[in-house]
Amino acid sequence: DHTPLLVDSGEATHVGNKSMFSFESVWFEREGFLDLIAREWAKDSGGRTSVERWQNKIRHLRQFLRGWAKHLSGIYKAE
Repeated sequence: DHTPLLVDSGEATHVGNKSMFSFESVWFEREGFLDLIAREWAKDSGGRTSVERWQNKIRHLRQFLRGWAKHLSGIYKAE
C-alpha cells in the first residue's frame, strides 16, 4: 500500500567531497524542533514556479539542518 516515488533530475546528486545530507530521526525528540522546521520552511526561498519554490525550500532546509546539526554535535562534545 506504499509505493516510493523516485525522481531523477538527471543531475549528479553527490558532488566532490561534500558529504550527503542525512536526516536523523532523533532530531524529532529535540524540544522545539518542529517549530524550528516550520519557521525555516516559512521563509521565502524564491523561485518562479511551485516546483522551483519547493526545491529551494528543500535546499534551504537541508543547508540549515546541516549547520544546526554541527552546532548540536559541538554542544554534545563540550558536555
